[in-house]
Amino acid sequence: MWDLQLTKHWLDYFITSHDLLDNLTLLRKYPSALCKFTFLIWSLWKERNDCTFNNASFNPFRVFHKANSAYREGQTRLQLDYHQLTGTPITTLNSTSPPPHSPPIMVRWYPPPLGTFKLNFDGSSKSSSTATGIIIRNSEGILISACTFYLGQTQAFMAEAIALHKGLQEARRLQIDHLLIEGDNLLIINAVKGVWSTPWKINNIITDIKHLLNLFTTWDIKHIFREANSAADWIANAGHLIVGNMYIDPTNSQRLATFLCNDYSGVTLVRRGS
Repeated sequence: MWDLQLTKHWLDYFITSHDLLDNLTLLRKYPSALCKFTFLIWSLWKERNDCTFNNASFNPFRVFHKANSAYREGQTRLQLDYHQLTGTPITTLNSTSPPPHSPPIMVRWYPPPLGTFKLNFDGSSKSSSTATGIIIRNSEGILISACTFYLGQTQAFMAEAIALHKGLQEARRLQIDHLLIEGDNLLIINAVKGVWSTPWKINNIITDIKHLLNLFTTWDIKHIFREANSAADWIANAGHLIVGNMYIDPTNSQRLATFLCNDYSGVTLVRRGS
């Protein structure tokens, strides 16, 4: 049996109006307040159970503290999810102090092992325009294929997923059996690996990506810094200038030829810490 009198006594600490429905209707107009109220009720229920089953003494201050902590943790997790989905950098979360300084990191592109091909992919988003870029090179760093796709208006993380999907389709068209894949979007990489749960909006395309990967004899996928993904980034940005898709010949693009030369030569870039 629930101790209804005890529960009502606790509710009196937090609810001054006798019409709870009126309060909830009012709170619906203020999502932040409704969220806080939900955590408060949850914390109150936990406190009630602790008192009932563990003979603890009721402490309203503890209830508020637990509710506030849970609310802050929830907000932090939402911010992390947002940054993972959009691919935007994470600076500081609920903090007014500057982030600690990190030493610079030396970054470069590496060719794949002998007999293996490397696919680099990237997505680009500019206002209402998104595009993708893929580039496949052999173990000597020689270009095998480079293509950009204009997608129109979609979300940045969707463009990244489509880029990987397009890249795998191109690798299959070229009858590549051994593939190493690199991209700078951690959400997509970890979704494919199964490290993170897949957002529902890209669940279908991630499933298709996994099916395509099973067609290769060997494959591996890893996250790299964007400085080591410069060629794919440039190709993706070129997609904003076209409609549809376009293969890019480095003999007709001095900029792409420069990226290929730098990667082939092992030019090292500096990634500054925050």
